[in-house]
This record gives sequence, C-alpha cells and structure tokens, in this order.
Amino acid sequence: MTGRLAGDAIRKIASGINVSGIELVVVELPIPVAAMMSDTYLEKELPRHMDVLGNVDLVIVPGYTSGDLTRVSELIGKPVVKGVKYMYDIPLMIKAISNGIELSPRTPADDVVRLYRAERDKEVLRGLREKASTQYYFTIGDRYKIYVSPVYPIIIHEVYMGHDAYTLDDIIKKSEKALLDGADIVVVGFPHNAPVDIIEEVVAEVKKRLGRPIGVDVEDVNALLKAAEAGADVLMSLSYSKIMMLDNASSISDKAVVLIPDHSIHEEDKLGSLVEAYKLAVEKGLSKIIVDPVLDPPLSGLASSLERYRAARRLFPHTPLLMGVGNVTELIDADSVGVNAILASIGVEIGVEAYLTTEASVKTRGSTRELRRALDMCLIARNESRPPKDLSINLLLLKDKRRKSIGTRQRGAILYARERRSSGIDPKGVFKIYVDHDAGNIIVEHYRLGELEPDYTIIGNDPYAILSEITGRQLASKPEHYFYLGYELSKAYVALKTGKEYVQEEDLFKDT
Repeated sequence: MTGRLAGDAIRKIASGINVSGIELVVVELPIPVAAMMSDTYLEKELPRHMDVLGNVDLVIVPGYTSGDLTRVSELIGKPVVKGVKYMYDIPLMIKAISNGIELSPRTPADDVVRLYRAERDKEVLRGLREKASTQYYFTIGDRYKIYVSPVYPIIIHEVYMGHDAYTLDDIIKKSEKALLDGADIVVVGFPHNAPVDIIEEVVAEVKKRLGRPIGVDVEDVNALLKAAEAGADVLMSLSYSKIMMLDNASSISDKAVVLIPDHSIHEEDKLGSLVEAYKLAVEKGLSKIIVDPVLDPPLSGLASSLERYRAARRLFPHTPLLMGVGNVTELIDADSVGVNAILASIGVEIGVEAYLTTEASVKTRGSTRELRRALDMCLIARNESRPPKDLSINLLLLKDKRRKSIGTRQRGAILYARERRSSGIDPKGVFKIYVDHDAGNIIVEHYRLGELEPDYTIIGNDPYAILSEITGRQLASKPEHYFYLGYELSKAYVALKTGKEYVQEEDLFKDT
C-alpha cells in the first residue's frame, strides 16, 4: 500500500523485484503522503479496496504508519503489517519475507531487514571494487596495482616528514595504520630543503617495507625525479612551471603525476593554469595524470574552490580529479568525522576519483578511516539514487540516529548527589592510566605505595578485561577504588573510540 506521491516510484521498484513464489500488487490509496497513514485511516479505507485485496495473502503498509494494525487485519480478514520506512529497502523486505521472516502489525520492518541491508551494502561495495578493476583510467604500481577508476575512489594518505617530526620507523608505523584504515596509497611529504639522499633513502625503504605503491611530495623538481628513481609511484604537486623544468620527462612516464595550479596564479586564472599544465604534461609524454583543482580552506576560498571542482569536472571529463580534504579538516576546529562526511558527499556528487587526507593534528586523528567510511556510504547511496542515510553503515559517532532511552522514573527516597567525597588511599597501591591511540590500547600502570616504578603494566582495549586482570591479581582492595577504576577506564575507552585525548581525572568532554 502506498500514497499518491510515491505511487510511481513504488511501482517502479516493485517491477524490478523478481522473487520466486511472490507476486507483488501495488495499491495506491487516496492520500498524498504514505507516511500520513494511521490505523484509523486504514480501518476506513482498506475495506473499499477488497476487489484487489481479496486475492492477496499479505497486506504491507508503509513503516511510518501509526498505530496498531491488528484490528485492521480483523476487519479485512487479511494480515496487515508494517513494512519498511524507506522505499528503497522494499527489495530487502521482500527477500526477508521469502526467507520466512514474519512482519509485525505494530513494529516497522526496518529492524527485521537490517541484516539483509548489511549484506546488500557489502555486496554493492564488493561489486564496485570489482568493477573498478576492469573500468579504470590507469593503474599505479607494478606488482601491487591500485586502480584509478571513476567507479570506486582511492584515498591517498600523506605523512609529512619534517626535520625532527618523525623517524623512519614512525613513518612506517603511521603508513601501515593508514593502509589498515582504508588508504590505498601513502605519500611521504618532505620540507623544501630536505637532502636528496635522505629523500631517496626514505622512499626506497618505505616502499620496500610497505610492499605497496607510494608517493612523494617535495618542492624541488630534482628531488622529485630522484624520488621517482628510488621507487616513488606518485609524484605530487606538479605545476606548469615545474613541468617546464623537466628536461627528461620520459624517465617518469610510468609514474602517476598530480597537477596543481601555479602558486602565483590568481583565483580566476587557476583553471586556465591547470589546463596549460595538463597540455604540457601530455606533450612531454606523461599519461597517468590526476588533476587537483585545489580545495581551499574554510573562509579562504572554500566555496569558490568547490565551483572550480565542478568546472574542472566539465573541462576534464575523462581525467581523474583529486580533492585534498585535509585542507579543510586540518583548518577548522570541528570534529573531523562530520567534515569528512560532507566533503565525501560533495566529492562523490561531483565525481572526484581520488582524495588526499592527513592526520597531522590530534583533532584529525582517524580521518582516513572516517573518509573511507564516508565514501563507502556515498557510493552505496549513489548506486541507489538516494541520500546517504538509513544504510547499514554510518558515521554517527557522538550522537544516535534514534531515541533509545526510556522516560525518567523517580521512586523511593529521592537523594540529590552534589558532593564528591574522597575515599582515601588504597593500601594496595595506585594506578596511572593512559591511552595509546596509535596502537589502539589502554595502558594501566600499577604502583605500590612509595614506589617510583610500576610493578605491573596492563595493556588492552577492553575495560572489562583490564579490570578482571586487576581483580585477579588483587591490585586494589577498596570498593571506592574499583568504582574509580571503572569510571576512568570507561573514559579511556570512549577516548580510544572517538579519538579524544585522555588525561586521568580530567573531564573527557568540557562545556563549550
């Protein structure tokens, strides 16, 4: 059953469903919006359609229908149940019914089909990745190939190696984590005066230890060429003036190059600069070209740069575009999860094939994982011509989609807790608690009273397991101390999940 506004769309969806043993009949009721239906409305309206309903076995109304439909079922002599709230989940609902799942006259079918939704979403993403391996512009890498395709975007994660920022081992550790979080390629960035021999050494070692294609971002053209000789597969930030300096471009003809406008070009001439850089790159024999119109920071040209991306998509219909989302996430004091979500949706809508991100600051920790999830959401949504909502995956980290709490109840003697009371020192000792975001662990040190070195260090990511270890070894004795540990370990766990900084005995979230 549906309403007038959704009638055509529901019929189109129903016509595409072919499940053995099930025949679908769409009945359009004289109500504009299907979500306005209620049990009382259906009690009056459905008996008027018995010429059609007389031959059906099950009547499914929209999930937003209010009330209990048990009496409606009794009136027409047919089971009347609530379906899904979103029309694009109807095929999943029908599949669930074909597998013997029973729907309810009181509860929408969304919970019932959630499992089917998850399986379908996985199948959609699997299909897109497989399709990308056959429909692509070009590949990056030799033995391990990355497909640059309009079907499934790639993520490039940049790690910047300053003079004393990271050691080589730090770069490897961060790169490995980025790949696990969903990055396809790691780019190592260097300061403009970094020694060429250091650049060559780092590039060669990072590629060897990762076993994946890697990129390099360095200002000096000679250093860029040396990095390519050392094994870099992607060369970042090539402008028209830099390409002009390439005497022997054939040496990098098998490399992917990212073109950007010249820094000295005014805003209105940036697209023209990109076009000229593209023409020159093609003339010099470069074929694996990615165009970066450059995403500007908030309040520093962001809106204009988005217009530039739309124009670049029209100018380069068959050339992959790159969006540097890190230019926004790093330069706004807002949680990166929401920023990545909106930038991914804009990029997928425009048709951007490559995304560059960083995790250079604490506030952008986890951005690679967030961006991959956001892109997956948007790709599923684009595949189904729908907004990126009501999927099996989401980026709701600090807020929930639906209300789950029950009403407050006040029973017995009402006591108002206003004062914290000290429980005193536990004779068994004290604890220091840390969060290691890079390793994904909570670290708990136990100190005997008067000792400067811990006798135990407990490492894990499950507060219950850590507390069990403390209890099993009898490292605490006072009930108040156990309460304190539970409270602090819960804070540490939330910090680990959200990327927040954890400091023992400080509030995790402060009033803004």
